[in-house]
Amino acid sequence: MYLGLSIENSIINAAILNDGGDFVWHDSHSLDHDKMSNLLEICGSLVATAAKVHPDLSQSIAVSAQGGFIGQPSPPDGLKCLAGTDLKANLQASLGRAVALASPGQALALYESRFGAAKDSAVACTLYLDNHVFGGVTFGQKLWRGANRIVGAWGHTPLAWPVPHELDGRDCWCGRSGCLDCFLSLGGLEAEYHNISQTRLDIKAIAAAADASDLVASSVLQVLDDRIGRTTAMIINMFDPDVIILGGRLAGLDRFYQNVPRKWPGYLLVERNETKLQKANQDEFTLAKGTACLATDPAI
Repeated sequence: MYLGLSIENSIINAAILNDGGDFVWHDSHSLDHDKMSNLLEICGSLVATAAKVHPDLSQSIAVSAQGGFIGQPSPPDGLKCLAGTDLKANLQASLGRAVALASPGQALALYESRFGAAKDSAVACTLYLDNHVFGGVTFGQKLWRGANRIVGAWGHTPLAWPVPHELDGRDCWCGRSGCLDCFLSLGGLEAEYHNISQTRLDIKAIAAAADASDLVASSVLQVLDDRIGRTTAMIINMFDPDVIILGGRLAGLDRFYQNVPRKWPGYLLVERNETKLQKANQDEFTLAKGTACLATDPAI
């Protein structure tokens, strides 16, 4: 039995994967306070409950989070208790278990490679588009992590083939400028709409406005189609995957799966493209389930 925990700002989700490849338990707990002590207490409670329900639970667990990676910056709008901390060391000391850390993009990639749109793919790339941009790469059902465990950190690579105005005023929380996180995140989209209209709307309201023929909303989403198109074209040129999977709240817009592939021909190195674009599973426990898949790795 393998346990995965996903720390998702105000909530921690948990899932158990058994040796037969079935998810046999899941649970969640809201974070009451943005303090490391509270986070560790809740993680401990979820682990204790999981071990009680399934006494043969593996001693090793995996955790996905948007911050808390040693030597890496954490998003300023994320959990403050993760900024500048070593989440892995804190969890291992508190839980008395070996812990592997992964980004949301890596957790999603692993879930999709085993149970979702990439389960029959030799190579798959995942983009997690939510408050921030994360990614992952799988070969078959194996997550490629890399020497520094940062494979798929596309959120902090530059926007591909930028036009001049896209290079101005795009300061990223990582300390650089022009990162994909500034363009393809929820905040990036909402800021884009606000800069033009001087009105603040969230993603659902912007999509609804576009459907109601709001010209600004329609224009902003058309530009987003193109930016995701350029980003995914760059990924195809780099990895030539069988499938690219979009996850996170931004990926819930159905328009991308028709519009984005239409952008590829102008950027790809091949005339006939075989890569598919697919939507990730929208289950609220998907990240926890993907993280549980990571816990099965004997090299954890």
